[in-house]
Amino acid sequence: MMTEVVIGKEELFAKFQALTEEMQGESLIAAAQAGATVIVDAAKENIKGEGLIRTRNLSRSIHSEVDASSATSASVNIGTNVEYAAIHEFGGTVTAKNGKYLAIPVGSYKGSPRDHDDLVPVKTKGGSLVLMDRSGTVQYVLKASVQIPAQPYLRPAMDENQERTINAMAKAFLQVIDRMTGTGTE
Repeated sequence: MMTEVVIGKEELFAKFQALTEEMQGESLIAAAQAGATVIVDAAKENIKGEGLIRTRNLSRSIHSEVDASSATSASVNIGTNVEYAAIHEFGGTVTAKNGKYLAIPVGSYKGSPRDHDDLVPVKTKGGSLVLMDRSGTVQYVLKASVQIPAQPYLRPAMDENQERTINAMAKAFLQVIDRMTGTGTE
């Protein structure tokens, strides 16, 4: 382990100035990205825990983007561009886009009811509207709208991992100090 001896106030200030400059730019971006990785990974785990995985599309789409608008400041945006992400995070009402009803698959048929020419609309004794195939098996339930409960995955990832995020960022900064001083503080 190498230890430098600093003699005098000017030399001490010069060392601190060099350290300050080294902590900017790419080092700052690396630290911000290290913290973001903790949150992204936790959000992906939360998606698994909430049962939101069917295609893994939501989990794969979560990403982070560091915005370093200057050498001395950086912010991180964490999110997804999947259109249904917000309805899972916050909950809400889903209504039909291309017709009167949402077709909710409950049988073996997949995709849109328009892909199957053997479906017949039937009103059940309870008043629900369903689409049955020729054998009488219900394949879709038709609803004007459905209420999706909130299943947050991103906000808890941030809220529950603040300490781990700070530690990841601190570790990245300590690596910069180690490089500058050759001390190996890890």
